[in-house]
Amino acid sequence: MKHFKYILLGTLILLIPSCTEYLDVKPKGKIIPETAEDFSTILHYWLDRVETGQDEEILGNATNLILQEFYSDNLDATLASLVEGFTINGYTPLYIGERINSVQNEYSDNYSVIKDCNMIIGEMKDTKSELAKQLLGTAWAIRSICYYNLLIRFCEPYNPISAEDKLGLPLIDRFDMEAKPSRSDLKTTVSFIEEGFKNAIRYDISDTDYIFTSDVAKAYLTKLYFWTQQWEKAIQYAEELLSKYPMLEANQYEEVMQNKFTQSSNFILNPYTSESSLGSMAVTNAFSDSKTRPVSREMAESFSEKNDDIRYTVAFNKKRVNNKTILFRIRSEEMCLIAAESYAHLNDTENAIRQLNALREKRIIQNFIPYTEKNLPEIYSQLIIEDATGKPIDKLMSAILCERRKEFYIEGDRWFELKRNGRPEFWVANNGKKYVNEKYLYTYPINKSDIDLYPGLVIQNPGYEE
Repeated sequence: MKHFKYILLGTLILLIPSCTEYLDVKPKGKIIPETAEDFSTILHYWLDRVETGQDEEILGNATNLILQEFYSDNLDATLASLVEGFTINGYTPLYIGERINSVQNEYSDNYSVIKDCNMIIGEMKDTKSELAKQLLGTAWAIRSICYYNLLIRFCEPYNPISAEDKLGLPLIDRFDMEAKPSRSDLKTTVSFIEEGFKNAIRYDISDTDYIFTSDVAKAYLTKLYFWTQQWEKAIQYAEELLSKYPMLEANQYEEVMQNKFTQSSNFILNPYTSESSLGSMAVTNAFSDSKTRPVSREMAESFSEKNDDIRYTVAFNKKRVNNKTILFRIRSEEMCLIAAESYAHLNDTENAIRQLNALREKRIIQNFIPYTEKNLPEIYSQLIIEDATGKPIDKLMSAILCERRKEFYIEGDRWFELKRNGRPEFWVANNGKKYVNEKYLYTYPINKSDIDLYPGLVIQNPGYEE
């Protein structure tokens, strides 16, 4: 499979000078793919980027992850200059406002991938061969992941009550260079993404050479249901995946989490599996950049069990400087915490605590005391004071959110958790200036080129109107 992939990649390089120009082949009358093998060339361009850690569009690489950490409250930007041996540089923004122009690129980047997926889904005549089915299932999964990326970045947090009145995304479901869709509403957008993941799952892809298997599609569908507060559906898929992908034991944690290519039973998706100079450079640079500021005191103190928690010593040193390797993965531990929180929102405290303890037991290496309704810790002081539904957090929700913060520290999760749970405003100070992360900044601005190209069709997000 790998040899075949590289042959196809070579063909792609000969046929087209760039991926962007390849999107224009149809209107310009250039080479149009005909066979499934031709179409596989398109797909394997993106799969190779994912596999070698270069991908910035679909899953994001280490560079994307560390930037998301810089936007959040896990690392203390105010104390950045106090970290010995490192200085602030242009790659370590103090807050999201310094990157608000560049994050617009994520909009066009994801739509570029969507166009390629639409070409495969809509233009490939062969739908019956095994290769064609693999391509179709993978294309549906990747397209839906890109729309999910756009949803959580460029749309406001989901509220089932007001979803029909909130702006969604321009939905493009076919390869058409002349398409000029307006923004749909948020409810329609979510239904569109949901159906895409279901289409991917129907192809039952199990070949990991294609990376985006049906289980990966199920994991992302779980994340979609969770983001959109469809708690029962989130639990259904989360529990299914947990039964297939057992969580990581404490004695395996450090070795697995600190090594790029280590495989483990808890990985639903572990994309970076092949060495490349660019992929390795991204990981190395992200790790170095993470050391330009200390872990926030609040984050460090969330580890109430301290050295009894294996994550505490892996995450940072005594000076609160990051130790943890920066990599993107989808792990069964996320499914566990999705289930725990979903049960809590449904007032099923027993099952919420059961799932919470299932993870804690695998991270507390000694003196583990299971939580009960009676011994839940006091609400931990943090930015998040209301949950995803707008209710003040209680002890159980506080414990779940705190556990998630520790488990997915430096994995790019915290920024979106802040957005999902109330979009709290916070500020950092540097060189006598105060930088405020205002509520509207959690939702990125739509790419200005789209606004200018389609006036009246593509509406800008609140807070960015001229």
